[in-house]
Amino acid sequence: MKSHAGIPHGSTCNLGADLEIYLQNNVSQGSSQWNDQSSAGRHAVQETSANRPSFVAGGGLLFQVEEGGEDMMDFSSFTVASNENFLIFIVWNPTATSTNAYLSDGTSEVFQITSGNVALFKSPAQSNAMNHSSTFTITDGEKSVFMIERVSGATGQTYLYKNGLKHDPSVRDASTFDLQNLGSKNDASNWFEGTMHDVGVISGDSVTDRNRDMIIDHLCSKHGIERLG
Repeated sequence: MKSHAGIPHGSTCNLGADLEIYLQNNVSQGSSQWNDQSSAGRHAVQETSANRPSFVAGGGLLFQVEEGGEDMMDFSSFTVASNENFLIFIVWNPTATSTNAYLSDGTSEVFQITSGNVALFKSPAQSNAMNHSSTFTITDGEKSVFMIERVSGATGQTYLYKNGLKHDPSVRDASTFDLQNLGSKNDASNWFEGTMHDVGVISGDSVTDRNRDMIIDHLCSKHGIERLG
């Protein structure tokens, strides 16, 4: 398995301003603030102690759901434009796979897993339920590298990956969306349950096969995950 240093923002994969946010495992990672390692400075924060995730020894933030104390964080909002490529990557270990939102905005945009077989990408234009059971499942207690990628500009073709294994066919949604919430649906429901290790979003021309493969290689190697595709 190949290993690449300096990813996603560095010598082997310099994404510049196309790296919208990168929350890196065990790097300035705390329960009240998880510092963004991109140049944008979109740190994920939680000022309310009852809603803070817990730091895991060795790296990672554990998000738990308790009545009145659901864990979540927020960062400065950014927009992925219509007809623009994007790549979301996350290394996680969910403890539940039912209505688990990992990224969202304060209105209608949300990325979540609704079961171990279905991932939801909801934009202001439409709701896209992507059933990936024919390719892979997301399992409680399994650490994995998960990706959702939109390519081909105005066609809006959107694909899923688990540990490098691609789910095809795609769905199509080329609309614009915003993101600002980590671990919840709009800070109000569908809270993520489990551990997040690395979270990043790339947009624009840096969303390429080469960069995606380098990120998969690095994250699988760093976290001791077997690459599947």
